[in-house]
Amino acid sequence: MGAQALPRPRVPSHGRSPAAQVGAALLVALAAAAITSVATSQRLLTAAALVLVVAGSAWLMTTRRTSWALVLLMLYLGLLDGYLKLATGSSYATFIRDVLLYALVAGLLVRAATGRRRHAVPPLTGWVVAFTAAVLVQVANPQGGTLVHSLAGVRQHLEFVPLFFLTYAFVRTTRALRTFAILLALIAAANGAVGLVQFSETPQQFAAWGPGYAERVLGQGKFQLAGRSFASASGQDRTRPFGLGSDAGAGGVFGAFALGAIIALASLLRRGRMRYLLFAVAMAIGATTAVVTSQGRGIIVGSVAVLVAFGALTATSRGRVTVLIGCGLAAVVAVLAMQAVVGSFGSSDLRYQGLTPTAFAQTADSARGKSLAHIPGTLASYPLGAGLATAGPASGTAPGGSKLTGVLDAENEFLFLTLETGIPGLLVLTCFTIRLVALGLLRCRHEPDREARLLLAAIVAPVVCILVLFFSSSLTVTVPAGPYLWAAGGIVSYWFVTRPAELRRAARGVSATA
Repeated sequence: MGAQALPRPRVPSHGRSPAAQVGAALLVALAAAAITSVATSQRLLTAAALVLVVAGSAWLMTTRRTSWALVLLMLYLGLLDGYLKLATGSSYATFIRDVLLYALVAGLLVRAATGRRRHAVPPLTGWVVAFTAAVLVQVANPQGGTLVHSLAGVRQHLEFVPLFFLTYAFVRTTRALRTFAILLALIAAANGAVGLVQFSETPQQFAAWGPGYAERVLGQGKFQLAGRSFASASGQDRTRPFGLGSDAGAGGVFGAFALGAIIALASLLRRGRMRYLLFAVAMAIGATTAVVTSQGRGIIVGSVAVLVAFGALTATSRGRVTVLIGCGLAAVVAVLAMQAVVGSFGSSDLRYQGLTPTAFAQTADSARGKSLAHIPGTLASYPLGAGLATAGPASGTAPGGSKLTGVLDAENEFLFLTLETGIPGLLVLTCFTIRLVALGLLRCRHEPDREARLLLAAIVAPVVCILVLFFSSSLTVTVPAGPYLWAAGGIVSYWFVTRPAELRRAARGVSATA
């Protein structure tokens, strides 16, 4: 009996199709977004957020529809998390995602403790435990700040770790992978639409979206001299859109991550699945718009990395013709969308002049060369770290920072991880990320289900983008890169380690009874 006929693991569907779940979840998320977007007073916006926390956490803690809960969490992170933080101007709004995530985790732990079913530990858990230990040890770093400040640093590094275990346990079918890809494409398209609106506005108009937007766009408060706007070559004041994220370029990162998923969906041409092709075309327009309007040169490079990685992951796959058709169609749509954006605003209003082949090296050196040059010195000066929340979002959200807080260069992931977790944490998280990519390159082509193979390639490809962006920004504690890395880790752990082992055991069982 061939591998195609081996039994497939299943997770309970609870009698509700993923398509219906995605539709219902999207409607809930859009309704919440509409409520907050029309709120003209700070009090009303805060009240809407409070209702979301109370009602959402209560449902997440008690529901047994875990797959649907993960859908809602993904939509919240992609559509509402950044907007609520900046529209309210409160850093405490970021705790909403933690409350929702940990309410779901608490409910699952209670049911697991009272149930009789044994739960296996994911194969890559050792990496997770090692990184967690590297972070927790930093609480005792004598160079760090107060305990409260250090705990804020613990949160920024570990808040998304539960996603590793959740995706390992519940993203175990081709249908679940497809749902993940569809959601990623939808979120990218939504960020593209919002990014286009933001790019068409003046800095003053964009700043009117809320106190958090005003601080970042106009360079006020702790963002003084770091405003998210620029003077274009034509002399126009242009914004650097956030999309639905919490800082410049976040929407573009969503768009870059979704490119592989869009191509995979466009490649599902057989068995009457033309609807996926039409959906992919629409999403390709939105994702490309998100990337182009992000005004991030690193995001453009990261997008290319996603496409190259997806091609490498599917190069030896069966059904290459449909993959090539999907790639070609996505490329045509992307070029047309890019031309439309450039034609609407003019190439002189975009920050991509430095991406020509002759100027790229010079642009990269001038933009990030100094930070990259600081890596050896930082490794030598702070081999055991400089204390938690020395850099990153947590550095300004909790009192009691040390004299090093906010002073040291943490402009790329290597510097950031060294300062926050020391060389041990840097090595563990970097090697974990590389391990995910390596498993994808080695084992994706051996997955017997063609559709799952394409979707897994689409999920692993953005991890390559994250590795590329390690050189230009500190992103593992921000949305979307932080939650995506841990979620992808759980998916890779199941599909490329646990599932092949299950298939081998099933094959031996079939051989023994033959």
